[in-house]
Formats: sequence, C-alpha cells, structure tokens
Amino acid sequence: MTKQSKKPITSVEAKPAEAVETTPEANAEPAPKITKKALVEQLLTSNKGATIEELSKQTGWQAHTVRGHLSILKKSGTEIISERVDGVRYYMIQSA
Repeated sequence: MTKQSKKPITSVEAKPAEAVETTPEANAEPAPKITKKALVEQLLTSNKGATIEELSKQTGWQAHTVRGHLSILKKSGTEIISERVDGVRYYMIQSA
C-alpha cells in the first residue's frame, strides 16, 4: 500500500496556462554533429597535416585505432602522405 499525500488536490483548470514564447534560437536547427572520422579527415587536410598523437588527442582514440583508421582510409582510395619532419611523422591527405 502506498502512503497518500496530505496535499490538497487542485484542478488543472484552476491554474492559468503559461504562454510559450518562441525565440529564433528555439526555431533554429542544431548544428550538425561532426563525427570523429570527419574530424580525422579535416585534420589531415590541413596544410601542416597531423601526427598520430594529435589525432589521438582530438578524437579520444588510442594510437593503434588512429593507425587502423588511416589504413581504412588508404584502402578506400584516399591518398595519404606521411613525412618525417624533425623526427616527428606527419600524415596528410593528398589534395587532388
């Protein structure tokens, strides 16, 4: 058995209806969510390129997951170039 509340019951009709205001922000569509895969491609298309560490930090992926995704991109036909600059390897997507 449940314990009954001692609050008086009020009808819904007794309370005035609240007006709902619409603002431009409420009507605007939310910004599209960028996926981690799209983020990796965006970082790789920058002029400088990106390192495995940078990609890992931005996506939250472990390094082996980033390397696996780069491998998948290569297999899908994306031309990825890697360069070693001052002992650090940078990966870039070759722009056509």
